[in-house]
Amino acid sequence: MGIQGLLPQLRSIMQPIHVQDLRGQTVAVDTYSWLHKGAIYCSLQLCKGIPTTKHINYCMHRVKLLQHHGVKPILVFDGGFLPMKIDQETKRARKRKENLERAMEHEAAGNSVAAFDCYQKAVDISPSIAFELIKVLKQEKVDYVVAPYEADAQMTFLSMYKHVDAVITEDSDLIPFGCSRIIFKMDKFGQGVEFRSSLLDQNKDLDFTGFTKQMILEMCIFSGCDYLPSLPGMGLKRAHALIRKYKSHEKINEQVVWKSSAYVETSSSVLVVDKAFAMENSETIGRRKKLELPVQKNVLTNYFCILFITFQVISQF
Repeated sequence: MGIQGLLPQLRSIMQPIHVQDLRGQTVAVDTYSWLHKGAIYCSLQLCKGIPTTKHINYCMHRVKLLQHHGVKPILVFDGGFLPMKIDQETKRARKRKENLERAMEHEAAGNSVAAFDCYQKAVDISPSIAFELIKVLKQEKVDYVVAPYEADAQMTFLSMYKHVDAVITEDSDLIPFGCSRIIFKMDKFGQGVEFRSSLLDQNKDLDFTGFTKQMILEMCIFSGCDYLPSLPGMGLKRAHALIRKYKSHEKINEQVVWKSSAYVETSSSVLVVDKAFAMENSETIGRRKKLELPVQKNVLTNYFCILFITFQVISQF
């Protein structure tokens, strides 16, 4: 879903770009962002199971656009759910179900505008929809990758190890993940805006002078993300100020949390409950997705568990 409010704070370093500027380069594409956009035009059909190819055509039009300008696309698909995001995924599924019910009610009442709006919010990009696109990509000999979990980490991997020159997405999560070059808001004509991590120290709205990649990651986590509950009153600017002052979540623990011994027992209890919850739901997801990795072997999961303690305790102040 992205880091709320991050992109507007980076507008001073965002540069306009056209696909022709990427000629001769290879780009990773956040395929689900394209599928979600394409689904807007056929959300009713997708929700009702009526055959349609509008969403596939939407994606392939952009693939052809890139190829026309001499750009090689690699489409990256989401894989299984991350265990730490089971709560968020459950909430999203519930909202889609509620919107589907509202859409059908509006449609029955003859309110087509309200029904269309709800169908858009109810549509789900299922594995079968993704597979439809994959079949077309195979026919057209277009490269694609199915990530083990979410596409974000896979695209960042491709970027960090120089397998691609840039990433096309709508998700600002790629910035704290450490992706060096990202194209946002690319339209059907190939116009978009470009982010480069090398320009962060020139940003005007938030001062990132002296910030490391780790500090940016922790700032974004503190400001609110899909992996952890958001802290009351904690937005991007406050998170930026905390990280700027203390440099890391360990220092925040030391200076803000652990000075109050009354919260140590609370923190330990939170960790135990969180680990039990994560492991229990990991088994559930494993049965659904046939994933073999237990939650405790996931490096990101362990990292977020540690931060979860910090967040829970800070929220008491």
